[in-house]
Amino acid sequence: MDAHASPRPRKRRAINACVNCRTSKVRCDGNRPCQRCERNSASCQYFDAVKDENVLRIEKLEADMAALRELLGTKETPGPRTSSHMDNASVTVAEITPRSPTGHSAIGSAVDAGFITWDQATLWYQSFFSGSQYLVPIFCERYDTITSVSSRSAVLFDAIVSIGCRAEEGFNATIYRQLQSRVRDHITNLLINKSIPSIEDIQAIALVAAYSENAFFLIATALRFAIQLDLPRVVDQLIAKSQIRSGAVNSDEQELYRLSRVWHGICNLELFFSLDGGKLPGLKFHTSPRKIRSLLQHPEHTPVDIRLLSQVELNLIRADAYAKIMRRDTDEFLLQENENKVRSTVEEASVELTLWLDEWTNIILAEPVPQRRAVALQNLHIQREWAMMTLYLKAVASSGVENIAFMTDFQKNFIRRAKDAASRHLHYMLQSYTSTPDSSPASSTHTIGSTYLSTFRWTLDYVWAKCAVSVLLVLKLAILLRDPAASVMALLRDAHRVLEELKTVTVGHIAYFQILQTSIEKCEAALREYSVEQNHATQSSPASGTDGGVAETEFQGYVPREFVFEWDFPGLNLKHMPLGWQDLFVNIDSLF
Repeated sequence: MDAHASPRPRKRRAINACVNCRTSKVRCDGNRPCQRCERNSASCQYFDAVKDENVLRIEKLEADMAALRELLGTKETPGPRTSSHMDNASVTVAEITPRSPTGHSAIGSAVDAGFITWDQATLWYQSFFSGSQYLVPIFCERYDTITSVSSRSAVLFDAIVSIGCRAEEGFNATIYRQLQSRVRDHITNLLINKSIPSIEDIQAIALVAAYSENAFFLIATALRFAIQLDLPRVVDQLIAKSQIRSGAVNSDEQELYRLSRVWHGICNLELFFSLDGGKLPGLKFHTSPRKIRSLLQHPEHTPVDIRLLSQVELNLIRADAYAKIMRRDTDEFLLQENENKVRSTVEEASVELTLWLDEWTNIILAEPVPQRRAVALQNLHIQREWAMMTLYLKAVASSGVENIAFMTDFQKNFIRRAKDAASRHLHYMLQSYTSTPDSSPASSTHTIGSTYLSTFRWTLDYVWAKCAVSVLLVLKLAILLRDPAASVMALLRDAHRVLEELKTVTVGHIAYFQILQTSIEKCEAALREYSVEQNHATQSSPASGTDGGVAETEFQGYVPREFVFEWDFPGLNLKHMPLGWQDLFVNIDSLF
């Protein structure tokens, strides 16, 4: 006998006998009823044994493989076709949500690979929908359950779990870094191997973009894939279906609403990253406030949609104003005619932003849950003040003049308005939900800490950056505008409170936290120096004035590298350098 010959494989026999045959200890053919019971006119009963979990998983995989083979056999090659607008509503869901044969990533999910346990995945998945869902509102909690997502897309499942892990375990946790690397492998694989992306692929890329340093590239990729699947048509098709609906919302219309949420979420991220990244959006969004708000009348809308759609409308107002400002000729900015045009553009945008706040406040006041209503109103105020602050600073930046000492009264007025908006932004960030949202910031209470800052364990890197730069700007502008020392000290106290609030958040972007801390330290040094010089000037001669010392110069020149290479927030390059007769022979270029 050959020693190397493999033994004959043993045939596996499933023990599945009926009760009568099992009791009599005879062979049972497994039929229902079996041959023996049928011959004896006996009742044939079976007790199904509980299958092992691994056996169930194998059987499920075998069933999935069989379904994929059947799909591959019946799938037709798509050819060119034309369709009328009347056909769009009936074929949209089938065309826009392709289920490709390779629905699961070739890499497999982190749970399938044994990298994490199902219990860990469940915890982190739930954490994501506790906080991040409101920041990247492209999901439907009813549809995108953990079981559903894990069966539909490994890349989306791992992306959601990784963000939940970041919130629970920390930004620098090893397990989060490993999951993040795994998600990158997923995305690389689908970019190389997939010609037709699925909706889940687009959601995964958009989600990773929101929490990535490569946000611009990834969100552009998600936007391109969304256009490839014709998502821009979804809103019009949804509105058309809603108008002819006579009864309850059917599954096709539910799917259209889900797709419209994904499309608006991607557009919103593109608008955010473009407007605060120093460029105009790369795509013209053909929509209107009426279309956006019409979605709030749909039965499928949720509180998450109110937050998303209000942000989309706000960013469209900002994009329109930025486009008008950036079209101005820099060389002609100081001319009275062009100055009037800039003033008109900014005032028009300011009115639009005020109307936006009033109208969306009325919409949110209909929310029946008090805490949810208060948090939504707080977010509206924060977003509006951020938009006002950046609008004024963007208008001044378009002139090319950085030295406040050489600005016109018109430009200085814009700087003061930007500082006031930044101050209100800081106060609104510190409000708790027990405060009255439409009361003045100074009269708010803070008994249980900031509601807004308490969510920073889930927040995006972009929001961390906004928080850090808003505090830096309000302190810098107060110093540059020579606000009274007591006023600057009050702002510093609020900045310290922001820092202390964020210390209680166990996770976060360490770089932006350090920027915030450094900004406060440099401002404190500049304020101490400024106070001493003011006292000396008062004792000696009121006309002597103060031009700022070493600490103030250092604070004025403090521009973190993250705000140079990753973002392009306006106002950081402003300075105050008065020119006296003794300074006539210095480098003039440094003054502007």
